[in-house]
Amino acid sequence: MRKLLVLSAVVTGFYPANALAQAVSGGQAPQAGTEIRANPYNSTNAVDQYLDRKQTNNLPDEPQVRAVGEKLGPARPAKAAELTLGATVNDKSGVAIAKIDQVDADGVIVSTPAGKVKIPTEAFGHNNRGLLLDMTKSDFDKIVAKANASS
Repeated sequence: MRKLLVLSAVVTGFYPANALAQAVSGGQAPQAGTEIRANPYNSTNAVDQYLDRKQTNNLPDEPQVRAVGEKLGPARPAKAAELTLGATVNDKSGVAIAKIDQVDADGVIVSTPAGKVKIPTEAFGHNNRGLLLDMTKSDFDKIVAKANASS
């Protein structure tokens, strides 16, 4: 009996440790550098739920979102002739966010109550509502505040 115990201890000692490890249930382990996120449906954080659903293209097709898109029409790049002084610039949902204050060769200066900021001409689009930038008003306000805080 004693020889059997010693023999099993010796044989076990020759097994590599990873051979005895079991695979983690739930599929493939995350790759280095990837973010591990909890199941969004178990999370109470609405932002995490939205971001996870957006990443998997699992957002509901709400009628009011569709209606806004149909009203604004398809967007296209703005032409140089459309970038005129005093023209209103809208966000991607059609809300007015700024007015063109100056048109330069290297960009367009727009003004808001919070300040002014220069935007590259290729960033402007155009739809049924007029000139637009592909961002929300709150995102644009943050950019303007940051640009005017450093000056």
